[in-house]
Amino acid sequence: MRSIVFCSRCRGLRVGWNGRYFIHRLICKEWISKSYKLLFVTSVLAVFFCGYPMPSVSVFSVPGLETPIQFASFQGPVAPLIDLPAPPLDPAVGTIKGFLKVYGVDESRISRVAESIVASGKKYNLDARLIASIMIVESRANPFAISGKDAIGMMQIHLPTWGHTADQEGINLFKIEDNIDFGTCILKDYARQFGLWEGVKKYKGWIADDPDSEHSAEEYLAKVQRIYAFRQAPQSTPEVLQ
Repeated sequence: MRSIVFCSRCRGLRVGWNGRYFIHRLICKEWISKSYKLLFVTSVLAVFFCGYPMPSVSVFSVPGLETPIQFASFQGPVAPLIDLPAPPLDPAVGTIKGFLKVYGVDESRISRVAESIVASGKKYNLDARLIASIMIVESRANPFAISGKDAIGMMQIHLPTWGHTADQEGINLFKIEDNIDFGTCILKDYARQFGLWEGVKKYKGWIADDPDSEHSAEEYLAKVQRIYAFRQAPQSTPEVLQ
């Protein structure tokens, strides 16, 4: 016959391999040490807490474990991003924008054109207003302008002269930034060789000792200089180029 034992907690129970007696020995008779009981309880809690989001990270140190147990953190709603003020406009860009508006440059591209002109002017150490003046004479800031002499884009790059170079360097002459930058580079090279205003004439295609070419280049230079020197007065309008 199996023995019966009595416990103030568990009451009467049979001795042997049964559930009630096992729990009695586990809890009341301390078959395992308190530290392992703590490990067991902590493991159960870990399983429970990992299954549910927690508002913050919790770390528990368990005796006998080298690394503390860290539970997953719960990320709440993300705060809305604060709109930062736009960077201040470069005064030079604002000046060129105003200059281009006087000559009726398309509003949809005026900022992009002004930024490109200022950037190229700084890159090649040329006056942005002069670059803008040449561009107005050449195309009125039309990126798709094509002349009868095979010149294209805003700065009217002459294809027979510069097309091969543009292809080699991967320059898209119909792209605003590329065309302005390439045209400014050409102008800078001419100005370095011949001086500023003679370089502007050379940009037009001036050929020395050719009377017709000289006359055409002089007319071109006069137009550029009139635009370059123009200062808008109240209720005034710029000269319409022919």
